[in-house]
Amino acid sequence: MITQKQNNRGFTIIEVIVALVIVGVSITMFVRLLGSSAMLRGKINEYDARLEVAVAKAELSFLGLVETGFDLDNNKNIIEGKIEGKDINWRLEEESIDGFSGYERDVYLYTVSVEGVDISSIGLR
Repeated sequence: MITQKQNNRGFTIIEVIVALVIVGVSITMFVRLLGSSAMLRGKINEYDARLEVAVAKAELSFLGLVETGFDLDNNKNIIEGKIEGKDINWRLEEESIDGFSGYERDVYLYTVSVEGVDISSIGLR
């Protein structure tokens, strides 16, 4: 009786195709994840730049170093400006606060708005 020796040393074509599909799907998901991560990083960097401007303007208002030249607009004193080079618009609203006695200077509430970031502080003038 003659028996044939079977050679089972390799992969079938079906197994190779399934492995390639799994690798392809995995790589596609990884590339999409990297793309989303880069977009998110860009948005975080833009938000950080706006937050930095808002904090700087709030600190200036708190220290009483606010630029003069408030324009009267709807019974609120408002200064608006643009940070050159960063293309960031900012807005500072001044509102007098009544009810604080014993201070030699007037007390004001300053609200800084920078494209999605709002910070309020109290300052003296």
